[in-house]
Amino acid sequence: MIISFNSIIFQTQDIDIQSILADILVELLKDHHFIDPKSICSIFFDNENRYIFNENNISKLHLSKQKRQAVKDYINNYRKPITQLHRNHLTHLTIGNNLGEIYPINAYKIITERSKIIVENGINDRKFIEGICQRYSSNKTRGTIYKLIGIAIKKEIIEFDHAGGIMEIRKRIEYWIDSYRYDCIYKYKLMAIFDSDKTHINDFKEKYRSLIEFLKNRCISDPPIDCDLSYVNNDLIIWHILYKRKIENYIPLRILFEKAPLISQTQKNYLSNKSPDDLDFLEYNKENNDIGQINIKQEFPKMFLLSSFSYSEFETRCEHHKIFLLEANESVSELEQILLKIAKII
Repeated sequence: MIISFNSIIFQTQDIDIQSILADILVELLKDHHFIDPKSICSIFFDNENRYIFNENNISKLHLSKQKRQAVKDYINNYRKPITQLHRNHLTHLTIGNNLGEIYPINAYKIITERSKIIVENGINDRKFIEGICQRYSSNKTRGTIYKLIGIAIKKEIIEFDHAGGIMEIRKRIEYWIDSYRYDCIYKYKLMAIFDSDKTHINDFKEKYRSLIEFLKNRCISDPPIDCDLSYVNNDLIIWHILYKRKIENYIPLRILFEKAPLISQTQKNYLSNKSPDDLDFLEYNKENNDIGQINIKQEFPKMFLLSSFSYSEFETRCEHHKIFLLEANESVSELEQILLKIAKII
């Protein structure tokens, strides 16, 4: 996230707020977030660029000598540029007491609490997200954003929350929203991703209606229209329903053929003759296509972590259902859309 400060908050005489602001500064030393340099100049430096924060009561009363020095060194040496790409895709918070700003106590929770991606299967869905993140980190346009996600996953700044199935997703969201951990900050820290289970392009499973209406806090059409099935900023939390049936439908056939050696040539021909739309909604089980020797739930997610293919193969697999993103000012694949949503909670 990009953190800015309303400089007026550092003039507070409230001891509790002073203490929280000191804690925020100490947390920022961990370097997990970006600091907007324009917002800190008047807080830490005078007009002649001399460091003056040690004279602030927040520093004198709430930071030890060692931490005062650590903050001074960090601010004096801060060289973490914020690019337009960061501004386009990362969440920007302003810490202060004014309308539209984040109160210090909530800002501290946002900065310190781990983010959660609520999924149906914590192990397998994590492999899916990690795999596409690794692949897209080499993207020349937005790769730096995807690298930040990869670091957050590796450092467990992002956690994957196992719901155990689509019918449990809402319960997990409600549980975390009602918890002290995410009280008042859940819009900044929670995301949900789930399968569509579609059997064709216009299919919609009624079992999803209650969950989506909960996320959007309104009734959706019958049948749902595009805006019903897409996240917008005023929804409860960030969420994504897969366009394709399940995560295994995103695996390029070349990788499937390479990593499932028991598939016969007849089976390969069967799958190769399917259109991209057919493959999107195909159920990979024995009854449908006779490749039941693969343990779908265990073997398919591993394929996303293989290093033998690039993101371009994912792009080809999703070329026929791109989405225009205003912040990117271009149409992007669904997998990039998922990653850019995740970027909002890191």
